[in-house]
This record gives sequence, structure tokens and C-alpha cells, in this order.
Amino acid sequence: MLPSIVFIICTEPGILEKQSLLLVESLRNFGGSLKDVPVYSFQPRRGKDLSKNTLKLFEDLQVCHQKFLLNVKYPMYGVANKPFACAYAEETIDADILVFLDSDQCFFSSPNQLLLSPEYDVAVRPEDLNLIGSKGKNEKNEEYWSNLYRICQTKYQIFVNTTVDNQKIRAYWNSGLVAVRSNRGIFTAWRNNFEKVMELGIQPERGLFFVEQSVLSATICSITDAILTLPMSYNYPLNLHWRIDRDRQIRNFDNLVSVHYHKIFREDYEKGLDKLNLVETSTKYQWLYQQLEKQNLSKNLLDRYITRSKKKLYQLIKYLRLNQTIEAITKRPLP
Repeated sequence: MLPSIVFIICTEPGILEKQSLLLVESLRNFGGSLKDVPVYSFQPRRGKDLSKNTLKLFEDLQVCHQKFLLNVKYPMYGVANKPFACAYAEETIDADILVFLDSDQCFFSSPNQLLLSPEYDVAVRPEDLNLIGSKGKNEKNEEYWSNLYRICQTKYQIFVNTTVDNQKIRAYWNSGLVAVRSNRGIFTAWRNNFEKVMELGIQPERGLFFVEQSVLSATICSITDAILTLPMSYNYPLNLHWRIDRDRQIRNFDNLVSVHYHKIFREDYEKGLDKLNLVETSTKYQWLYQQLEKQNLSKNLLDRYITRSKKKLYQLIKYLRLNQTIEAITKRPLP
């Protein structure tokens, strides 16, 4: 008997609505034996409801959308939605396997390897680029990872090779596609460790953005080493396609299970697709082209303004908190 499995996404008003719809449409069309897997969409922050049109389409696609206030502490940090939504799902949904997906993904074949075989607790892909990764001692990011390992009580010393720049670093996986065995409590531990790290103000030199993903990696290594590294055809980084060694590039959608396209379709989807130089005769390529034409994933000016404003506000909050910490330590007010 196959294990039960559900997919989890986060959807909020704006661009994420369009991306989530495209993701689920692709799953229902090309997901093969998993095309009818239950999909749970969470809206973890305060804000407007999704549009009536999106909710109607979700209903047609059999997506269960729930608006719960889960990300209370860090609403200006959007990707914090992920550990909070995943932990809630792990605590409330009765399924053997939980799969979290970033909304900027598309499926083009049945993702059968997400149905974890008994010897695995997790299925993931390595992060695309080193960036905040560490190769070990004497690396500039090693202190950050040492702190993470201490907080998360990491016990398995695992190394991976990054997908694009092919560097061997401490286990650092992409959080855009993560399958876990629910009884291992990995998603709940991710949330708990994430909150600890945030409260302590620990982050890499490159800033806050990569914290949730690196905490996930340290958390996995604190619980299990039964980890399936998914093949290149899963979570394929379409935005970095041109940087992958030519002999490892996947140029035909017929050979892909899922793609992670990030922002390449935000400005001009036709230009984005043309730049990739993929096999255009594939029916799946043609399907994506038509869907992009229909969904129009470009951010409007208001969306861009809101995003920039949120980032500036969060930087201000961080600055004020830092000043308060310094004042508390020195007992002297800053000028």
C-alpha cells in the first residue's frame, strides 16, 4: 500500500496567486499518478483575502485554501511563512508524507520519488549556489553554520555538492521542494529552530533572506541522515539554466519532473523563455507558453512598491532592535 501524501503551498494576494494557480494546473495536467494529490494552500499573514476568481479556481482544482495567522512575529520576512505553514500542516494534517513547494514551480512529469521509500525520511535538492554555504573550517561562513548547528543540536555532518556551481559544502538544501515523513517531526522542529535563530539575531553575512533555508538544512541534519538527494530533473533551476555545465543542462521539458523558475517570467515571459534556448517543439513547452500568456506573472508597479517598502521597513525594525540591544548592554542611550 502506498503512503498517503499531500502537497503544501503558501498563497497570498498578488503574484503568488498566479504562481500557485500555475503550479497546481501543471500538477493536475502532468502529475501522472500523483496528479490528484491533495493540495493545501496557506495564507499565514494578515492581509486581504485572495480574489474571488482565485478562490473559485482553487475550488475547481480541488485546492484547500486556509487563511490562518501563523506568521505573527516576522510578517515582514515573507519566506518565514514556510516553516510556520509547514509546522501547522504537520500538526494538523493526517498524511504519511508532506511535501512543501514554492509557488514558482511547475510540474512536467509525475514526481514519484516524493513518495518516500521506507529507507528515507526526507527528499530534497542541494542549493543551487554556494553563497552562504561553508566548505568547513576556516571558511568565512563557518561561524554562522557552527552557530546553527549548536542551536539546532545538529548531529549528522553531511556535505553536498551545489547544483549549479558544483561546490562541496555543508549540507545546504533548497527549501523550494521538500518532502518529509511526517512522523519524524522535521517541519515542527524547523519552525522551532527558526524562531530560536531569529530571536538570537543570528544571520549570515549576506543577510536575512537565507536564514529559513539554512535553518531547515541544519534541522534535517539534527534529526536524520536518511536523506534522498533528488535527481537534477526535480526542482530544476530554470533561472540559472545558462550557468549549468552544458553536459548537465536539461533542455527538453519532456525530461523534467519539475522546474523552479524564480523571477525569470516577471518582466517578459517570452524573452525569459527565448533566453533559455529550450526545445520549443515539446507540447509541455507549448503548454507553459500558453499558461504564462494567460496568467501574466509580471509584477505591477503597486506590487513592486509594496515589496520595496516592506524591505525598508524591516531594515528599520532591525536597526531599532539593534540599538535597543546595545543600549541594554552598555546602559547608555545612543545619540
